[in-house]
Amino acid sequence: MQGNTLADIRCRKFSDVLKTKSDHYPYSDRYIAEVHDSSTKTGRTEREHMVEWFRANETRGFGSYSRLSPNQSARRCYNSLMNAASLLWIAEAVGIDELTVRRAYEAAVAAGDYRRACGAIRKIITWDMIYALA
Repeated sequence: MQGNTLADIRCRKFSDVLKTKSDHYPYSDRYIAEVHDSSTKTGRTEREHMVEWFRANETRGFGSYSRLSPNQSARRCYNSLMNAASLLWIAEAVGIDELTVRRAYEAAVAAGDYRRACGAIRKIITWDMIYALA
């Protein structure tokens, strides 16, 4: 599955995969505690936040998460997600190896700004890597 640039699943299906994962993982928890925690996340944990976020993408959403048309592409969701802790949590949840997650964490911290942090993570942990393990 890796390398397939068209690899994708529906947001709702990916949400169902994430629902079965743990609430806490080391690098995403560390990022939240030491660098940044989103003030707009839904749910108490990154798992709850990501399960709801991916599921809601197949609707028009509401409030600051509203969109003109529903999105069914988990690939598009992952690539537009602007929360470094969430990206790290997804990587840890699907089983990306610890060394790769640590490199992504360190790149995010070094990047500073949340947009650059998310880009730094996605350069190391691509959607195709996530898809291959999901």
